[in-house]
Amino acid sequence: MGESNTAPALGVVLARGRTRAWVEQGALHWTRGRRTVVVPGTRIRRVEAAGKSLTVHLVEDARDPQDARAAPASRDARGSSAVRVRHRNADIVTALASEIEAIIGDAGPSGNRQPVQRHSRRIWPLRLAAGLRDRVLHGNHWWRRGLSYAVVGLPLAVALPVDPVGGFFAWLLLPAGFALLWLWVWMTQLNTRWVMWRRGVTVRARFETVLRAENDDPLAHFRTLDGREVAAHCAREERDEITYDPRDPSRVLAPARVNSWLGYTLGAFFLTGCWGVLLCVPAVIWLTRLLTLPF
Repeated sequence: MGESNTAPALGVVLARGRTRAWVEQGALHWTRGRRTVVVPGTRIRRVEAAGKSLTVHLVEDARDPQDARAAPASRDARGSSAVRVRHRNADIVTALASEIEAIIGDAGPSGNRQPVQRHSRRIWPLRLAAGLRDRVLHGNHWWRRGLSYAVVGLPLAVALPVDPVGGFFAWLLLPAGFALLWLWVWMTQLNTRWVMWRRGVTVRARFETVLRAENDDPLAHFRTLDGREVAAHCAREERDEITYDPRDPSRVLAPARVNSWLGYTLGAFFLTGCWGVLLCVPAVIWLTRLLTLPF
């Protein structure tokens, strides 16, 4: 048997009410409500599992006094703090104790000890606002565009002296109209055909039928301009030729006659594209009335 390349399985999580404890990346994570304490293995003296009770003995400075309600602690003779928790399943307690024992290491000089991290999660409105801020600042550019459309578009649609009600409905329906038009383009592969028409490279390909494949299209084997052998799924047409994108060789398209895909494109237009056009009509009417106003 060969070696597996999959990542190792993660450990067990002890959950009791609002308290959760688990081991991750060489540290014990202890959560109580919105407060979380991350204790490295070098800050743990020993761990004891007795039936359904788990006791973790920490170095004195590894415990936060404010966590007394989360896990009552007591000092032992060696000057460490004991953090205790009980769970209904003794097997989970034993498994977590074994994982904690595996990360316990020699503390060494106090200056070389890894710090204990303590942080609190925000309440859900603040957490939602922080997540939205991160998506707008560091996420996909569509988040920034959507926020700009919501913040700038609505006041303009309502405040301009055209038709406040019509402007509001135009502002509300325009994103849905563009979404349906994009869905029509994606369904009919018009974006792929446009890319292939601009920079595509046509080559001869060898088609292979793959049984029990998730994709019913045959597998096309071809050679790129730089000599690489590439295999990609592609619908086979009359000729053993395909067009691939030099920037992404896995993006291929079989050359076809216009009448072989035009009917499908028109059918998809009446299914999604037509509704997209209708939803964009109020915005077109509103913009036309805005441009005809005497300034």
